[in-house]
Amino acid sequence: MWNKTVASILCLCIIFLPTFVLADVPLLPPQGKITGINYGQKAPYTGVLLNTIAAAKLLTNKDYSEKQWELRLKYELAKQAANLNLVIETQKASHLSLQERHSVIMGFKDTEIERLSGIAANQSDYSHWWASGGVVVGILLTIGVVYAVNNVD
Repeated sequence: MWNKTVASILCLCIIFLPTFVLADVPLLPPQGKITGINYGQKAPYTGVLLNTIAAAKLLTNKDYSEKQWELRLKYELAKQAANLNLVIETQKASHLSLQERHSVIMGFKDTEIERLSGIAANQSDYSHWWASGGVVVGILLTIGVVYAVNNVD
């Protein structure tokens, strides 16, 4: 029972105590002031007067903007260099793969040429037998036709 009571009190404290938090008002840094001066007002010249804070802001913004553009330029150059290096490395890899493919295809062609040359070299040339056989068959057919024509009478 005691544990439940303590737990309930702690829960209520956790819920409601943050609403009673007191804090000081934050101090804001002083702002720069820019004042326009017209002809006839008390000032050494016509133009714009800046207090020290506004002048300091302008000077630091000028330095900051130069550094900012310098950093942005370096970033863009580095990004462009990385992109171009990627393209170069991709082209190198493509070139190497094409060279490898070419050498493999040429190897296949060379082995096929050697195989076919071996087959062609091992075959015997029977062309003179075919020519002489054709002449003999032609002579025999001519004799047979002449004999058949003479016997028809």
